[in-house]
Amino acid sequence: MGELGKRWASDHRVERGPWWVLLDVVVAYLSAVIAIGPSGHTASVFAGPVVERCCAVVWFAAIVGRRFAPACALWAGATATVAASAAGVEITNVSLASALALTLVVQSRPGRTAAEVAVLPVVAVGVVLAGDSDAFVPAVAAHAVAWLAGRAQRARYETGEALRAHASRQAVAAERARMARELHDAVGHAVTVMVTHAGAARLALGGDAPPVREALGRIEEVGRGAMSDLDRVLGLLTDSYDLQATLSGLVARLPADVTAELRLPSPDLLTVLPPEVAETAGRVVQESLTNVVRHARPAHVVVAIQVTDRGVEIVVTDDGQGPAASSPGGRRGLAGMRERVVGVGGTLDAGPVAAGGWQVRATIPPTPKETR
Repeated sequence: MGELGKRWASDHRVERGPWWVLLDVVVAYLSAVIAIGPSGHTASVFAGPVVERCCAVVWFAAIVGRRFAPACALWAGATATVAASAAGVEITNVSLASALALTLVVQSRPGRTAAEVAVLPVVAVGVVLAGDSDAFVPAVAAHAVAWLAGRAQRARYETGEALRAHASRQAVAAERARMARELHDAVGHAVTVMVTHAGAARLALGGDAPPVREALGRIEEVGRGAMSDLDRVLGLLTDSYDLQATLSGLVARLPADVTAELRLPSPDLLTVLPPEVAETAGRVVQESLTNVVRHARPAHVVVAIQVTDRGVEIVVTDDGQGPAASSPGGRRGLAGMRERVVGVGGTLDAGPVAAGGWQVRATIPPTPKETR
């Protein structure tokens, strides 16, 4: 299919059941045998000029086949009307096949696309019939009614789609909320018990067995970190993610020889970010700070975030030594950041700065790219 065909393609199929097709056949037959105007003339494939016979076939086929190819039926019917008028053939009911096809063109396409498809054939019919008042007025009225009927059906279809999408989103939200409750009740309880027992064991040892006390302390620290990650994931499942609180927590947990400055937009701009966008931004800052702690301390870090029409722009700059080129951890961290950002349709660049230190710059689109 060419570019023009893709642009004009329908996004909604009309009814094509046998009863609908049979109804179109009946309408085409009645339009062919019923005369309009004082002359009592009807189009026929068995009598009259050759042009009229050919046009009658095209008009009949356009009405019968309009459900399978509305745009083709519209153009074919309009072309036959123009040819009949140019040949001086008297216009009959069946010549309004373009109006019947117009209804389905408008129904099966967005408004702008329908207008692009229909404007030329409809205008052409109006122009060639302008000199015949007996045919022009009915033709204009028929095409206007056809357009309005198509728009009404289109509005009904779009409303139904919106309602189905809303119901689907509600179902997904309900399922995610259920998963969040299950995780909180099961995993959260288990981790909390683990941390509590580790803390109790560490206190029971007193000053004895320093390596064991240190290991228990690490278990407590990891457990609390796991609880924080669990809370963050649960917030993501319930369509909420507090980016500002996450960043403040990351900065608060930095070692003493790494200081950080947060330059954030107003909280209102951060709270309206989609959870996946906010989550990705938080992960970029987290990994950047982790790299500073591992490879660039002592250092001062500036975390700057802006929310613009292009999305979220993140710049993390430190004045330390930067991730060592030979550091496997640094390479994995940068690769993981880039993969995460690219996965939602964004970009990420990282490298040394002229004044010394390291900078990570990421841009995340306002609406994350869908992955399939």
